[in-house]
Amino acid sequence: MAFSDDSGGFAFVCNDGKFMLNASTWNTRLSQLGTAKGALYIMTNLLPNPDYIAKIISKRAENIFIIANEAARQNALQIKRAFPKVRIVLHPKMNAKLVLLAPETVWVATSDFGKTDMVETAIGLHSATVFNRALETLFNIEWAKSIEIQ
Repeated sequence: MAFSDDSGGFAFVCNDGKFMLNASTWNTRLSQLGTAKGALYIMTNLLPNPDYIAKIISKRAENIFIIANEAARQNALQIKRAFPKVRIVLHPKMNAKLVLLAPETVWVATSDFGKTDMVETAIGLHSATVFNRALETLFNIEWAKSIEIQ
């Protein structure tokens, strides 16, 4: 039985995907951020280890948009002070772990955006369709419900 679009999500076909089993970090997944030209969109519950996140963001500290849970306020403020061009909003119910790198890279993971010592998995896709649908039907909607920190 094939998936179909419904109120719970959208169906898609993807020819380039990878399932990672505790073998990759956010820093590794975004190792080419410095040369990437597209926007980076991040949805996460917490922002564990802001110094580790700073290593990733410092590759290109602009055109980055982060939605984090309100529980991540202190770490979000620390990141915002270090990288004032990074836009960060706080959301009361954010628990998604999604990273979108324009124009077509999508990461869905079990770990928050940051450093973890837990056993984690992730799925990476190259799909403009999934990227655009996730941006429009999830990221942009939740961004609008959030409060930006200055």
